[in-house]
Amino acid sequence: MSTARALFPGAMGPEGFISCFDHLMPEEKLRRLLILKGGPGVGKSTFMRRIHALLSSQGEETTLYFCSGDPDSLDAVAAPGAGILILDGTAPHIVDPVIPGARDSLINLGVCLDEPAMRPRLPHIKACMADHAACSQRARAYMRAAWALRRDSAAALCACMDEAHVTRLQGVLIAAVLQVEGEKRDTPAVRPVITDAVTPKGELCLLTDGAQQRVIRLGRHFVMDLTPVLRALSHAAQAAGYDVEEHLSPMSPGSLLHLTIPALHTLITTNETLACEQTFDFAACVPAARLLRRECALEQCRTDIVRHMQHAAAAMAQAKQLHDELETFYVPNMDFARWQTLLDETVASLKD
Repeated sequence: MSTARALFPGAMGPEGFISCFDHLMPEEKLRRLLILKGGPGVGKSTFMRRIHALLSSQGEETTLYFCSGDPDSLDAVAAPGAGILILDGTAPHIVDPVIPGARDSLINLGVCLDEPAMRPRLPHIKACMADHAACSQRARAYMRAAWALRRDSAAALCACMDEAHVTRLQGVLIAAVLQVEGEKRDTPAVRPVITDAVTPKGELCLLTDGAQQRVIRLGRHFVMDLTPVLRALSHAAQAAGYDVEEHLSPMSPGSLLHLTIPALHTLITTNETLACEQTFDFAACVPAARLLRRECALEQCRTDIVRHMQHAAAAMAQAKQLHDELETFYVPNMDFARWQTLLDETVASLKD
């Protein structure tokens, strides 16, 4: 488990589900794609954990992709060294085989269900699913309200910024990041990843201390959007020959929160809690005199944004409770001996 990296493969946002399922593993590394199908409670997450335990025991470095709707469950496991990717291919991130048989395998855990025993529960299941959908819609509505406030506040801050100061600080940042060297590529790649999400447990960030050898923080005001700075740094890193990972912001479509340059073992982050080697304070690019008359409005927006996000997380927590209730209709009707047989067959197939 100590070799595993943690990411979200997707996350709920104000405009719907944001997905990175097409970027879980580079195409050139993918040897086997295992796609799990089946309803709630059929053991998809446990199936993935068993595969992960096997890969870890063999010394493979892995990435665990956690479900933003239930951060204790898995949506995918990737082992790039072995070329193996296993994922949940059900809604809202439906995935189907692209190269069936030769590379991609469909594993239907639903075949382990006693369907005749479940049919009398159909009205209860439909009602539970409808309530779950309503909770998810309510969460998105709160996120949209928070997003609108965040967007307007960010625009107000942008109008106050000293652009010349931003340009100078951005140049110093790029020089500082690229002063070290690493392995370069002729055609550097950009990979979108998600480390931050709104979940039933609140807003979570999967970045951890020690995840990179070098952490550089970008200081900012609460709603300040530093996407232009991060994208300028991303372009400079690519021009220098380095792959980059752009960390998407689910709460602000099209925006970035962090940037990773793997070859330089460097994370550039807007996260305020991580220990860092160096800080570049972009908040100082907003002169206090320009900000003064907007401070009260910005502080009120901050309060309202936090409140909306708390309501969104509460709605997602209720949706999670309803999902757990759905599982109670499925788990008692699962043939777990047959489930184990499917797991054993899958493990055996990985040796081919």
